[in-house]
Amino acid sequence: MKHFSLIYSDSCPNYKLARQMLEELGLVFVEINQDDLHEGCFGKNLSSPTLLVDNDLILFGGETDSEQGACTRTLPDKEELKILINGLA
Repeated sequence: MKHFSLIYSDSCPNYKLARQMLEELGLVFVEINQDDLHEGCFGKNLSSPTLLVDNDLILFGGETDSEQGACTRTLPDKEELKILINGLA
């Protein structure tokens, strides 16, 4: 079984939409608030929101070179996300 983590920042306008899509797809996931992470933590260098699979595969979002955060501008729609998730072996 795959482990999903939604990495986000409270100030991100796309966080709620991403969370809603995951819930509508019935995906079980852990939410990790970047604002609660310590400096130097891997999750600080991801855009918000980012969906990780097994802590290493990025389904959407991505890495950034700033611990100040960045916003994931483009999210997959729900059908695209479903295809990505179903394609995981």
